[in-house]
Amino acid sequence: MNKKAVFFDIDGTLYDHETGISDSTKEGIARLKENGHYAFICTGRSMAAVFDPELLGMGFDGIVAGCGTYVKLGEELLLNAEISQEKLCGLLDLLQAHRIIPVLEGCDYLYYHRKDYEIGDTDLYIRSLKKYIPDRLVEIEDHEGDLHVNKFSIQCQDPALQPEALERLAEDYCILPFSAHQMELIPLGHTKATGMGVVCSRLSIERNDVYAFGDSGNDVDMLRYAGCGIAMGNGSGKAKEAADYVTRGIRDHGIYMGLNEFGLI
Repeated sequence: MNKKAVFFDIDGTLYDHETGISDSTKEGIARLKENGHYAFICTGRSMAAVFDPELLGMGFDGIVAGCGTYVKLGEELLLNAEISQEKLCGLLDLLQAHRIIPVLEGCDYLYYHRKDYEIGDTDLYIRSLKKYIPDRLVEIEDHEGDLHVNKFSIQCQDPALQPEALERLAEDYCILPFSAHQMELIPLGHTKATGMGVVCSRLSIERNDVYAFGDSGNDVDMLRYAGCGIAMGNGSGKAKEAADYVTRGIRDHGIYMGLNEFGLI
């Protein structure tokens, strides 16, 4: 069997936010590597938000982060596509004018306006970041002119201003909605699939030797890029439609069973 490259999304695929990483998932990844195949993380999270020691200790061969804007193979950095300081300056002006709250996401830090989240501190995402990586969550104003950003997330505060802002943002960014007023934005030309392509080009691996596991809308490109895209049983309808195969859910040994189904373990 040719050496395969298998890419795994984190949230909802490798990692369950209530139960963590299952023993069967850990065993499946370990056996995959014992059989001589590559295992990669492929996530929408920026590198600054990939912080779980258990996840990072599972022996992955590399990571595609920030929806394809950052790619690392072992200790070799293959890609770190950052938004220019000039473009960020214009972006922040646009967001402020349209009452949109940003979180700028980079390799080392997540940048935000602390004042946007002071009242009530109810935003679950920010609360989670403050809990787990407080040293990586920093004030935008403290780093102006030296912001290292791969992608960003937004919350639209004024529905009346939202359409115009999104129309302008769509000129430079792919917009992936979390909800009606919350979205993540990735510079055009970058997706999880393009990041996978960087890895496969470096390793001279053909697409028919690529497998991908994912569960959500931002996994569609990676599932379609892979020679075999595998959606989790707990995944969204879009992910399942894009996949070649639907395995069991994350809490029902989905990764282990999917790897076993295709003879990878």
